[in-house]
Amino acid sequence: MNHGLENRFGGESEYSRDQSNPYEMADYLFDKKLDYRLVDPKFYEFKDEWVVKNVYEVLLRDPHIDASEIEVDLRGGVVILSGHVDSRKTKKLAELSIQGLPGVKDVMNFLSFLPLP
Repeated sequence: MNHGLENRFGGESEYSRDQSNPYEMADYLFDKKLDYRLVDPKFYEFKDEWVVKNVYEVLLRDPHIDASEIEVDLRGGVVILSGHVDSRKTKKLAELSIQGLPGVKDVMNFLSFLPLP
C-alpha cells in the first residue's frame, strides 16, 4: 500500500527509496539542480579562527591580490578588511573573493589603495 505516493523510482513510496537504484536517485537530484555548497548549516556557528584562516587562504591563493599588507578581523561573522593594496580593483577583488565563504555574513572593506613601489 503506497497511499498514492508513487514516484519515478519504480512506483515505490517516498519512504522506501533506499531500495531503489542509487544512480537513479543521483540522476533525480542532479536533474533538480540542487546546489547547497555555500549554504551555512542553520544552527552551526563557525569558529572565528577557522573563518579568519579560510579568508587569509583565499586572499593568499588569488594571483591577482597581494595580501601581504591586508589584515583580517572577524566580529560576529562580519569580516573586516584593513591595510593597503595597490589599486581600487584589487580592493574590490579582495572583498568579492571572500563574500559567500562559510561563516562570512558580511564584509566591511576598509582597505586603502596606494601604488606600491
